Amino acid sequence: MLKRVTALLCLCLLSAPAVLPAQEDLGKIYSDASAQWLDGRPEDAAGALKYVVYRSSDQVLNAAALRDLAVLFAEAGKNGEALAYLLKGEVLSPGDFYIHFEKGWNLLSLEKYQDARAAFEKALTLTADQDLASQARFALGIAEAELGGPDAAIEELNSVYKRYPYLLSPLAQLISANLERLKKRPHAVNFIKEALTYDPRNIQAELDLARLYEEANFYVPAWQTYYTLSDMDPGEKRFIEKEKKLRKHVKGKIDNMLYWSRLAWPVHKDPLPPGRGPKVKVGLYAGKDGVPALVKGFSFIAATDFDLVDTRLGLITSGRGNMQWTVSYNEMNRIYEIRDSMGAKAHTTSNSLRIVPKTPGGVILIKSPDLAGIYGVNRGDKEVSGELLALVREKGFWLINETYPENMVSPIAAQLADGSRLPEHLKALAVAVRTRLALLTSLLSHESREYALCDSSHCLPFAGLQAENPPSAAAASETRGETLLAGAGLAPANFHRACGGFTRGGADDGGRALPRLTPFNLYTHTLKGPPDGLLCLSEDKTASSDVYWTLLLEPRWIEDRVNRTAKIGYIRAIIPLAREASGTLKAIRIDGTAGSTVVEGAGPIAAALGAGALRSTLFTIRPVFRGRSPAFFILRGIGTGEGDGLCVLGARGLAKARGAKYRDILKHYFPLYKVGLSTK
Repeated sequence: MLKRVTALLCLCLLSAPAVLPAQEDLGKIYSDASAQWLDGRPEDAAGALKYVVYRSSDQVLNAAALRDLAVLFAEAGKNGEALAYLLKGEVLSPGDFYIHFEKGWNLLSLEKYQDARAAFEKALTLTADQDLASQARFALGIAEAELGGPDAAIEELNSVYKRYPYLLSPLAQLISANLERLKKRPHAVNFIKEALTYDPRNIQAELDLARLYEEANFYVPAWQTYYTLSDMDPGEKRFIEKEKKLRKHVKGKIDNMLYWSRLAWPVHKDPLPPGRGPKVKVGLYAGKDGVPALVKGFSFIAATDFDLVDTRLGLITSGRGNMQWTVSYNEMNRIYEIRDSMGAKAHTTSNSLRIVPKTPGGVILIKSPDLAGIYGVNRGDKEVSGELLALVREKGFWLINETYPENMVSPIAAQLADGSRLPEHLKALAVAVRTRLALLTSLLSHESREYALCDSSHCLPFAGLQAENPPSAAAASETRGETLLAGAGLAPANFHRACGGFTRGGADDGGRALPRLTPFNLYTHTLKGPPDGLLCLSEDKTASSDVYWTLLLEPRWIEDRVNRTAKIGYIRAIIPLAREASGTLKAIRIDGTAGSTVVEGAGPIAAALGAGALRSTLFTIRPVFRGRSPAFFILRGIGTGEGDGLCVLGARGLAKARGAKYRDILKHYFPLYKVGLSTK
């Protein structure tokens, strides 16, 4: 009986269905890989994508994973591995433009130039899209430089340069390099200057221009260019050494041969009307850190009669309007000397000084401030209204202006507008600037309690009252007192130059919608040019670098900047790490021969890669190798600024193309805030 039961039990077990492992959800694994990439774990994302490639029989899923892997490996400089996956992708999609285009770039870095040329030529047969065809010809020009030589490269690059506006700056840069190989240095100089015309923030072009000038013995322009580089990157000792070495060739007053504004007399003859609320103290000639530069001397012309007050001794003397006086620090005697319009000493002191117009709102023109040995500060002449304080510091003084914030609204709005004279555009900017000034005044954003605002990008760049124009003055007057309010308080009225299509707050300026965020999708998104009707795009497409930009950066100067704080040696790779949902980078990792470092935040990333000249952190980065080291990095980016709040160029587009009123413009960018009269 027991045997029969056992036999029946065995039969039942054999006939029972087998228990199979759960079906893998490879689609979820692929989605998880994208999340890992966004989270700043590209190596983990690559591992998951590899698994999908080897396990999936879904050709669509397989092709997507292959493309993403190729992008991740190419970014990391692993061109052989990227190429292997691209060859698999070619089997699945032999007519895919991107597969052949990417093959070309990886073959270029592997120095297989003949094969790279063939891949780019094949890609050109697979697209009628002008953006993609121009990108392929751009790449083909780089390959031709190694195959057909500089003449062939120039011919290929020129075919894009004459027809496609969104690669003008890097194309001019490459043409210049090939002309230099042909020993046509004057022509090379002209093209590198054009590269800077099309993108003034192309720091590599600025570097190349300085070198070309110096090699051609054009000493004065070489000095001017190295001075510009020293201003852009004050921490780079080589620039400062070059500037000082070349300075001996400069005849005349040095400051007058640079790009600082110089004024003979005050532009504003009449006093400015008083603003609402209390006055604010503004630290002048401040650096990027918001700290005023040490001034050793300056001249000034008051548009009205004024009193000169020693802060300890009281009223010293009075002066007449439209007469030039000077204040200087005498280092030998360690005292401060004030000379009148005749050059006679009016007062010597070791105390701080106040220049007080006798008429409230009177204007003072600060002329030729002596900021010896200081770089990265706009040292142009500057008109201010109200009282000017020369605050004593060791071996010099800070200049601090006590004025009404309202007096700064018009000139700052005019600076931001960059030549726009559209009334509604300027009104929107005036309201945003007024709000921002009021908000900054209420914050403790500086370590020193001597001033609440500064005139640099740390707060809001303020070139002086002379920057305003009649339309900006009218816009400020017509919106006087109006601010953006969040409930009963001031709104965080941020703004940036160009959003490239979408702001962080979700304002749609006619951009091309970002597809589902994956490494490949973001990369191809940056290959395309701006869509028609984009609000922040200039009518002159040659001036499009604010919106869509491409940089070719050599590793040398990036290495120098990074090695100041983190010893990495020579750069091997720059790896994008975490990104926001918008695609903007939150962190990068720089791998070098001596170590690695992680750079986090928009400011530090811009400082590391472009000495602060980087337009935005919405970009992709790709190395192009010569041998085992990167020859240069290609950055393809969108927008200028952090994309937060009001898009300045987009607001201009709304006013010009759609006839939008200023309140509608503000509502477009700040839908949760309302315009109201400030109580401050």
